[in-house]
Amino acid sequence: MDVRLGNHLVPAAPAPPERLIVAMTGVDGARYGIRLLEALRETGVESHLVMCPCARQSIRTETGQDPDLVRRLASRSYHPHNQAAKISSGSFLTRGMVIAPCSVRSMSAIVNGYATTLVARAADVTLKERRPLVLLVNESPLSPIQVDNLRRAATVPGVVVSWPGERGADAVVDGLLAQFSIPLATRGR
Repeated sequence: MDVRLGNHLVPAAPAPPERLIVAMTGVDGARYGIRLLEALRETGVESHLVMCPCARQSIRTETGQDPDLVRRLASRSYHPHNQAAKISSGSFLTRGMVIAPCSVRSMSAIVNGYATTLVARAADVTLKERRPLVLLVNESPLSPIQVDNLRRAATVPGVVVSWPGERGADAVVDGLLAQFSIPLATRGR
């Protein structure tokens, strides 16, 4: 909506584009990250992807898909060690970040502020800017240290730790989209 300042009509600043950072780490559950990228494309939300090397292997093993084709589902993708990427800056406005799937290694790095990868750095910035961060942890069993890190992650304001359990990829992704108030696209169900 335009604003009137004296005799001048000043156009309102355009709303920032709808953006969500998506990271895929190397753990079972690549189908969740893939389905999330597909859903974001369907809804018109920009997806900014970081795919760890182990995630590439998980994609091949679990789904038989080519990781480079999965990467192309994203609006933009970044090398996992590019600490200068746009998503590592708080001035790059996003709705938040989803790590799907999230390895306990990545979760531990985030919880302990050990931001040596772009995934951990982008998560750190997401939290610093008070934007939501969803960790879709899909590993079990967990060691006592991993359980402690999971508890610590769940107590950080803005962090949602999610465990997909037996739910299908569509149900998990529908829940993730709802978490960020992104309307569901019609999927011909």
